[in-house]
Amino acid sequence: MFRRRGAKTDTDPAINPNRTADLYALTEEGYIIAQDIGCQYELVNAERCPYCGNSLSTIAQISRAYQGLNELVALCGICSERHSYIFDISNAVYQEWWASFMGKNYVRLYEGEPRKPRYEGK
Repeated sequence: MFRRRGAKTDTDPAINPNRTADLYALTEEGYIIAQDIGCQYELVNAERCPYCGNSLSTIAQISRAYQGLNELVALCGICSERHSYIFDISNAVYQEWWASFMGKNYVRLYEGEPRKPRYEGK
């Protein structure tokens, strides 16, 4: 369902061809690891409303890059429930992908250490 490592990017610049197995893992803080813009929309588009089962539509994108985060707000078209998905963009895979687009204009906004994925059982 989701495009992971080796995804075709010829027609979709929102997809990072260097996605890793950590894509969509949760951080210790509970954020979802994102490795490009496309994966964030892929995840929300695949979600269903837990109240009525309808698909969700993204209605807002909130950049919290200074925190190493990006938030997508989605709305259910049937029951009008709102859902928020907070993605971690502090990881090296995302930052290297973004830097490849920005070139010499790239400025890392988040000054903290990249968050690590949380692995169950540890």
